[in-house]
Amino acid sequence: MIVRSASFRDLARIEQLFRDATASESAGAQVSEDSPVPQATLLRVWHALTKSISSLVPLTDSADALLVAEDAHEGVVGFIQAQAPAGRTKSWQILNLCTATSAIGHFAREQLLAALCNHGLEHGVRRFSVRLPLDHPLVPVFLGQGFSQVATEQILFRDDGGSAGEEARVRSTVLRPARRDDIPAIYLLYLRTTPSQVADFEGPSLNVWQATYAQGLVARMGRDDVRHFIVEHPGVVAWAAIRPPSATQPAQLTLMCEGHDAALREGIIDAVLAELPAEPATCVLRHYDSELIRSLQERGFAVYGTQLLLVLDRGAKVRLRQPSRRKKPVLVQAGIARSVRSEMRGPSRS
Repeated sequence: MIVRSASFRDLARIEQLFRDATASESAGAQVSEDSPVPQATLLRVWHALTKSISSLVPLTDSADALLVAEDAHEGVVGFIQAQAPAGRTKSWQILNLCTATSAIGHFAREQLLAALCNHGLEHGVRRFSVRLPLDHPLVPVFLGQGFSQVATEQILFRDDGGSAGEEARVRSTVLRPARRDDIPAIYLLYLRTTPSQVADFEGPSLNVWQATYAQGLVARMGRDDVRHFIVEHPGVVAWAAIRPPSATQPAQLTLMCEGHDAALREGIIDAVLAELPAEPATCVLRHYDSELIRSLQERGFAVYGTQLLLVLDRGAKVRLRQPSRRKKPVLVQAGIARSVRSEMRGPSRS
């Protein structure tokens, strides 16, 4: 079996593998009897949020990757797809990993993932991330290749908007539309409400954070149909973004809020929900947003799915010169480079 870059002639087989994998997940999904969301809705919404064959990247884009595993007898038995968030070419998000149900297809998963990481390293990519539902059969595959869990995300779903009360309409006056010059303050809010180990991965700088957070939602502020709001008390203490529903996706709410003042937080949530359309809506919050999750549950949202954010960080590499031996420079880990230089200099003289 070989792993190679996909070509246009592979697209029909890739789409078939994707559809087979989606159908298999739908058939094998185990939904709690207490779940308020029908099984068909659960899978449809989850795939709309995290996986889509329509997102297949251009095969000629050097910043993205689409690889296939090909067996001499069965042909293409799997594919893996990754994409670089806008403005961050040294990081790839893995969008799809699908293989045939045969034994050779099962074996291809590790090979595809390893080949993708090696391919990324050749293009300067140092960090790889993926989101998978809790207990998904692919989780052990990624962990076995060195990925580690950074965050746990709760996917909340509300079937309909209900009716906003008079109190919510009054409280909505605390919101104001966000402007692009508010972005630095929103970033500081993010740093205050996010654990450092997550922020170091997701938003080590303002520019990186804009390009990557919530799939570049902040970077596109004012340039698409997403409505952004902030609350100042004083300074920015909350931010919300509302993407309107489409033919295939429910409305999507993204929310950040400081929780020092519980009464203020509850009022902000009422105000934000008053801006949501009276249609099905979703919101993804992380394990450290427990108070926001609880508040949304009290207002008609239900947690119907949990997904893991897994990350593999290969670290930066530097070229090490060896002038005395006149050999070609080699690539070594940055930490190793420092120790090797120390050895090359020899013991210090007192």
